[in-house]
Amino acid sequence: MDYLKTRALQALRWSEQYTKTDMVYLAGSGFWINLGVVLTSLFSLALYTVFARTLSPETYGIYQYFLSAGGLLGALTLTGMNSAVIRAVARGNEGMFRSSLRTQLRWGLIPLAVALCIAGYYFLRGNVPFGVGFVILGIFVPLTYSLNTYGAYLIGKKDFKRSFTYNLWVNLLFYSALILAAFAHASALILLVVHFVSQAIAHYIAHRRTLRVHPPNETTDKETSAFGGHLSVMGILGTVAQQLDNFLVFHFLGPATLAVYAFATAIPDRLGGLLKFIPASMLPMLATQTEEATKEALSWSRMVWVVVLVALLAGAYALIAPFIFMILFPTYMAAIPFSQVYALSMITTVGSIFSAALIAQRQIRSLYVFNTALPVIGIILQFFGIALYGLWGLITAKILVALVLTVSASFLLLRR
Repeated sequence: MDYLKTRALQALRWSEQYTKTDMVYLAGSGFWINLGVVLTSLFSLALYTVFARTLSPETYGIYQYFLSAGGLLGALTLTGMNSAVIRAVARGNEGMFRSSLRTQLRWGLIPLAVALCIAGYYFLRGNVPFGVGFVILGIFVPLTYSLNTYGAYLIGKKDFKRSFTYNLWVNLLFYSALILAAFAHASALILLVVHFVSQAIAHYIAHRRTLRVHPPNETTDKETSAFGGHLSVMGILGTVAQQLDNFLVFHFLGPATLAVYAFATAIPDRLGGLLKFIPASMLPMLATQTEEATKEALSWSRMVWVVVLVALLAGAYALIAPFIFMILFPTYMAAIPFSQVYALSMITTVGSIFSAALIAQRQIRSLYVFNTALPVIGIILQFFGIALYGLWGLITAKILVALVLTVSASFLLLRR
């Protein structure tokens, strides 16, 4: 075992002459982050399997609609604060952990007010379940979006193992609660309550344990809150673009078709998540490097291997997708061709690496261009795609957006 470990370390050190990156650090941090992604994907897959067998397409479609509404409300929270906290903590400003949490909770009054207004609209129209649903979203979305900052703090501290452990217990509680609710044939509204209550409790416990294990120092900086605000504002359109697809399918094609779309995108999204350890691991490391060193490490010649890996992953999935659906989601066989083509959207992983580098180097102007122009393009493409060509138009639009994201992010980082 020691021999294999020594040989692996030697191979990683040898590769650094070509990648210009600390490959030992990337492999170590990536192991814990990717293990967490793998286990979360397995939990999610188990949940989808249970949903496919216990919920009607209409019930699941309404539940998915509420989650998308929660995602849109989440855009009004300080969603960019976690990335800013990672950067601050990596630089020794640990006091920004507590400071950012207080700021996020105060800012949460905005999505709460918006959700209550929408709830009032549904109550006036006599749609009590949807009104109650938005009250639940208004209360829990700001809370859960704030309490998950412990994860950013641990990543900034480079304590990837503890981050994995806490996320594992959070996901165990979260997915177990939802699976039990699904077996009880819960309604969409009950599923929504279970979703957010279990998530809030789990995040709070992990938050408290993080404070006990790694008490933050009192060092703060003025730029982190401002930078987090910039990232949050510029991320609003991006969040809208990400959640808009479910909204469009629900309103244009109905809840049953939304269920088909959700199952079509489920596995490709989680396979793409297996590669998210790369930007997540690199952000705290790149935050301490110069702009020139970052550009050298992320040149297109070095990113070609990530592109090849994504292409192989997408191709392999397209081949085995029919067997996966036959075994796990037999009631959603109609989603197979959509899922096979949608796998191409995993190319966003490459764009996420360049985006993480822009955050690490605090390239505010480039980030504004990236996070405003691209979502606008995405919103337009998705709207006209589904309006003109239905679900196929939406799938095509998502793939085009993924390609534009990758090219634009690399151009903004490497242009100078």
